Amino acid sequence: MAPSWLEKFIVRGDATPDPRRSAEKPALEMHYTALIGHRRILGVNGDKTPRYEVERRAVMEIWGDKCYVKSLRQNAEVAMIDFHSIPPKTEVTFSQQSRTITMKGADGKYTAGGGLGELHWKPTGMVAYGKASWELRDKTSLVMSVTIDDQQINGMICLWKDGLTQEVEEELIMVGTSKIEEYRRLMRNSKVAAVGAVSNAFWLAV
Repeated sequence: MAPSWLEKFIVRGDATPDPRRSAEKPALEMHYTALIGHRRILGVNGDKTPRYEVERRAVMEIWGDKCYVKSLRQNAEVAMIDFHSIPPKTEVTFSQQSRTITMKGADGKYTAGGGLGELHWKPTGMVAYGKASWELRDKTSLVMSVTIDDQQINGMICLWKDGLTQEVEEELIMVGTSKIEEYRRLMRNSKVAAVGAVSNAFWLAV
């Protein structure tokens, strides 16, 4: 039997990835890399500098962790991701919009901005203590896919909707980041997998 912390990531329904993920190119591909020193960076292949930087700060174990996301282009904090253990939920607070998204349970339903409506998570694959992938979907179609590798170092956040405003794109990227960070947090708490980090990101232009 799987440990309780792993239960929400076990796929019990249809885990088939959306066919668009193998047949089409996403509207935006955002790379995620975990660096040494509780830092993560996000950006597009070929960027000379990252677009976002994430700093994780641990709080009392019973309460969970917090991640602060800074836009390096704006030189300003854009979101705070708060992981609550009791009761288990993830909150994403957007610093410049006075808006908070709350996601609970395995499907993490929430109402997105920009007219996207209610979205939910669909797990599409997981190797115990290793790589994982998810899709964020509306009732009928794929909105975003999120993946993380076996060492939980490099991930990808892909948007599959065209014509989104910059604000909506950023909101989705923050939600995708929260899913990766939630998974990394559970890996750390399992005290089994060695959650990795590297000194630089392969996708940054030299």
